[in-house]
Amino acid sequence: MDDRFQKTLWAALIAALAGIVAIYVFTEGRKAPLPVIGQVKPFALTNQLGRPVSLADLKGRVSVANVVFSRCPTQCPKLMQQMARVHAAVGPGVRFLTLTADPGNDTPEVLDRYGKRFGVDDGKWWLLTGDKAELYRFATEDLKFNLLENAGPPPVPLADLFIHSTDFAVLDKAGRLRAVVHGEEPDAEAKITAHVRQLLRETNL
Repeated sequence: MDDRFQKTLWAALIAALAGIVAIYVFTEGRKAPLPVIGQVKPFALTNQLGRPVSLADLKGRVSVANVVFSRCPTQCPKLMQQMARVHAAVGPGVRFLTLTADPGNDTPEVLDRYGKRFGVDDGKWWLLTGDKAELYRFATEDLKFNLLENAGPPPVPLADLFIHSTDFAVLDKAGRLRAVVHGEEPDAEAKITAHVRQLLRETNL
C-alpha cells in the first residue's frame, strides 16, 4: 500500500468520523426539551444517615426518585436493582432518591441496612423517611406516584401492606418534575438514563 493511498484512506476515515460526530451533535441538539410537569414544593425528610434533606439539597442536580418499603419481598427489590443499574450508568451530578412507603417501620437505621444490600452510595443515593403525611404528599403531589396504605381486612399479606407505583420520577436541576417512567416498561432503564443525560445538558432553567 503506497503512501498516497494510505493518506487518502486516513483522510476518508477521519471525514467519516467527523460526519458521524456532527450528526450526533446535531441530533442531540434538536431533541425536543422534556415538558415541565410540575415544581417540587419545599419538604423536610431524613435520609438513611439521619441527616435532614430538603428541596434545597436537590437544586443544582438532576434527580431520579422512586418509592419502595424495606419489608416488601416482591417488586421493591426489583425497583432497587433498577435504580442501582441506572446509578451505575450515569455520570456525576445526579442525585438518587428512594422514598419509603412505610416510615413507621423504615427508620434511618433500617433504611441504611436495607440500602447496603443494593450497594447504595450514601453520597449520591438517599433513602428517605420522615413524617408520613409529608412523605405521602411529596410522593403523590410532587412526584405523581400512586401511594397508599392497604386498608383491607387483616391479615394483609406483607407484599400488599402498601400499594405504590413502580414509576421513576426524573427531576431537573431546578427541582422540577420533567418525566415519569413506568418501571415495568422493557426499556425503562434506557429511558431514565436518556432523560437524565438530556437534563444534564440543559442550561436554560
